[in-house]
Amino acid sequence: MKGKMIPLAPTSWETPIQQSSGPLASREQAEHALVHSSQPSIGLSMPLDLTLRNSSPEFIDYYDKNLAGLMVWFDSEENDYRRSVLPLATSTPAVKFAVAAIAAHHGAKTFSLNMPRFPEAARDACLRLINRHICRMTGRLQDGADLNSLSDIAEAEWILASILMISCYEMSNSQIAAAEGHRRAARTLVNVFASKGATNSGLFRFLQNQLSIYDVLAATTSFNVQDVEETVLPQDTEDGLFSQYLTFLHHITLFSRRAACSTGANTLTHGNCPDAAAIRLQFEQTRGATLLAAGKLRIEPAVVRRDFVRLVDIYHHTAILYAYRCMGYATYENIDWKASVEKLFEELCALEDLALCAHNLPWPAFIAGTECFDDVWKQEVVAKLLTDIMRTTEFKNHAEILGFLGVFWHGDDPDWRPLARQFQEHGYQVLPV
Repeated sequence: MKGKMIPLAPTSWETPIQQSSGPLASREQAEHALVHSSQPSIGLSMPLDLTLRNSSPEFIDYYDKNLAGLMVWFDSEENDYRRSVLPLATSTPAVKFAVAAIAAHHGAKTFSLNMPRFPEAARDACLRLINRHICRMTGRLQDGADLNSLSDIAEAEWILASILMISCYEMSNSQIAAAEGHRRAARTLVNVFASKGATNSGLFRFLQNQLSIYDVLAATTSFNVQDVEETVLPQDTEDGLFSQYLTFLHHITLFSRRAACSTGANTLTHGNCPDAAAIRLQFEQTRGATLLAAGKLRIEPAVVRRDFVRLVDIYHHTAILYAYRCMGYATYENIDWKASVEKLFEELCALEDLALCAHNLPWPAFIAGTECFDDVWKQEVVAKLLTDIMRTTEFKNHAEILGFLGVFWHGDDPDWRPLARQFQEHGYQVLPV
């Protein structure tokens, strides 16, 4: 139908996100929304082109060995960042730039590059290419095209893969506002193409599920109802690790944000929210589904298998604590809440090889930190864990989590949500991802 567009997220939360059948936005608005606060500043210069031609194989190899495993729950031969996305870097310029940007930044000590600020230049070149193709897509939608051919879906796949990697680059460089802009752009791209049958493509479905991890966990610290409502949920697949878990977790977030918005209070009345026992039972079921899916992967060696089971239990108790806090069950009189606090810290301290799962621990570490308001020993455990995560992953954004917790621990309110809401109202959202 003539008049459609790719509904890229606006830069202001006060402006409603336009749906694909809604009013048109200009191509300039779409381009601005896509890159958010990371506007490209330079073109494809000779030094950039020369550096890429000389070092591209090394960037791809570095990403393969050091970064692909940090993008998924569990690294294996089935990791589609390695199996399907990396091959695109040899033939698709935007993916090549995205891989180069994050590899050169993360592996700064590994590469000797003559071009100053190469990672930023590669990022900018990637965003320019994405802009060009997004504007072309928007124009075609405005002219009545359906964008449902195999070539259209393939184009959406490399754009989505590039955006996810550039978002990861921004997070590793502690550019949280820019990463958030990219996340919203990826979200709206997924929402358009998911309605056009793109989820039948294995790579698109994989990338959508990767975005959903980021989106669902980011929503747990968002207090903007519209933002939470538009979160991308995972597609349930055979190897859908945590897919049911994330779906129910988001149900808790959405329920609590809508209720708080209607009542104007953080704490809900128990008559209007799920029973604590029902919440625990539901998360028990999602835990079982994840372990069942993991069993099909034949995780080896034994230390990896043991730590993955611990990771599942860590996320289980983290979700219960988060849900209890949202629903008003996080009280000292609640023995069940206290038991999950102790169990979460027990499992965190029992991990045998932190390097294998450090990239999956920021959100559990954050929630652990929010549930030890008056326990200095537990606060020290969380601070050390976050420091170890930063040292292992080299992602600088995790320092922001520790900074927020420091402010929270020195405050007067044992509920972290009012402070997080204040941070968001002042333009800074805590992102424990």
